[in-house]
Amino acid sequence: MRLAVVAGTLALLAAGTAAAQTLGDRPSEQDMFGGASTPAPAGAPAPPAVPAAPLPSPATTPAPPAASAAAAGTERDQELLGSGEEAKFLSGYVAPENPLQIGGQLYLRAQSTASGGQPPDKWSFSDPSLLDLYLDARPNPRVRGFILGRMSYDPSLAPNVSTPMAGFMSTGALAGGNPTGFSTFSNTRGPATLLDQMWIRFDIEQKVFITAGKQHVRWGTGHFWQPTDYLHQQKRNPLDVFDARPGTTMLKLNVPWEEKGWNFYGFAIAEDPNSPTPTLRQVAGALRAEVVLAGIELGADTYLRRDQKPRFGFDASTGIWDFDVYADVAIRPGDDFVHDFPGIGISTFSGYETQAVGGLTYSRKYNDNDMWTAGIEYFYNHPGYTDAAAYPDLLQDAFVAGNTDAFPFFYLGRHYGAAYVSFPAPYSWNYTTFTLSTLGNLSDQSFVTRLDYSVTFLTHLTFQAFAGVHYGHIGGEFRFRLPPDFVAAYPAILTALPNPASLTDYPVADLGVALLIKI
Repeated sequence: MRLAVVAGTLALLAAGTAAAQTLGDRPSEQDMFGGASTPAPAGAPAPPAVPAAPLPSPATTPAPPAASAAAAGTERDQELLGSGEEAKFLSGYVAPENPLQIGGQLYLRAQSTASGGQPPDKWSFSDPSLLDLYLDARPNPRVRGFILGRMSYDPSLAPNVSTPMAGFMSTGALAGGNPTGFSTFSNTRGPATLLDQMWIRFDIEQKVFITAGKQHVRWGTGHFWQPTDYLHQQKRNPLDVFDARPGTTMLKLNVPWEEKGWNFYGFAIAEDPNSPTPTLRQVAGALRAEVVLAGIELGADTYLRRDQKPRFGFDASTGIWDFDVYADVAIRPGDDFVHDFPGIGISTFSGYETQAVGGLTYSRKYNDNDMWTAGIEYFYNHPGYTDAAAYPDLLQDAFVAGNTDAFPFFYLGRHYGAAYVSFPAPYSWNYTTFTLSTLGNLSDQSFVTRLDYSVTFLTHLTFQAFAGVHYGHIGGEFRFRLPPDFVAAYPAILTALPNPASLTDYPVADLGVALLIKI
């Protein structure tokens, strides 16, 4: 395994366990990756949060020299701008002693997938590592700037040479053959870099809150499936242990109605996944409202772009007895699901298509300070397929026609289900988490079950381990292998795979370990 210095927070790792952070702490998961912290795919656990030293409060920072400088600055401001209305645009806040935080996180992992009919020396191996680095500037409570850069390196992958399968393997179901890497980020050895976030946040009269730049905004309440996540350019692969998708460049306006606890949002999106945006015509827009009625949190949103039909999303969450219940509904134009089958022609869905997620979670104390959490989730994907018979044609579309979106991992089937149970810090094991998860494509009858273990020691170092089992229909999504007829028709596909046996034979089990250091 190779070391990588990683900054930021590890998004979506534990089922129902995430520590909130105050304004003065290091960035929270919402700041780093957008949306609320949710259970990780296939049960990857989150290490216990390590408290970070808060930034000094402007009201309590004892710095006489700084105070003198502030007084001198005030006199200079009055000389230049006068007093009263002319000077009101200058902030009265005194900057803290350390307005800039620099953070990091070391993350390295080694993993292997056993394939059916293959001896152990033929099992796949990967050694992914990440380097994140963030700069978090908070000169006063109303202004903040944030930058997060990311680099990946995996010596087990091919050198940085483009192959016909490169894009397909990183976004399609073939990524499921190695489900615990960072398939949404890079498919070559690297080092590969990207800009994850770069934004400035401020407010106008503390009534309108503005965030401008590359940022994460996640819509919806689903833990595993997120069909209304329109503001990310890529679908998240829930089997990845790290959500390495980059943010999207946009202008976000938030207008809260504090008396009712409602929020209204407007967005101007300057980044398109498929084309540049050189003119105002290409800039997309979005609107979202979040309200609370009769104890039910409701959300409604729409995504608008010229020359495209609008997309709509609705979500709701509430408590019923001891259960937390949630649901999402996405209404998308059929054009989002176009397939171009070689020799067959273009297949489209007419009108609008519906995708819906529903689930519930339940927590119960079994000791004075100990609690377990369980949850189930169902995903209805109307554009999906009812069995695996369509997969060979979809492979042709992806591999021959170059449509990498034709084989969307975790969105292939029409019906999906997931269940998990998590035990954070059980009994005297205060820095340990166990999580057991099962995810299944109910349409093609393939499943994966995984047990994750995490323990933090020496204050900042976390060790993680997991073991997963694939079962069900051979050739299904979670027990996928390339059909022999397809391999015979397109033998070049094997030259594009670092380990052909990993996809010509179905996966049986996944094993992995990881080390994580937050600084």
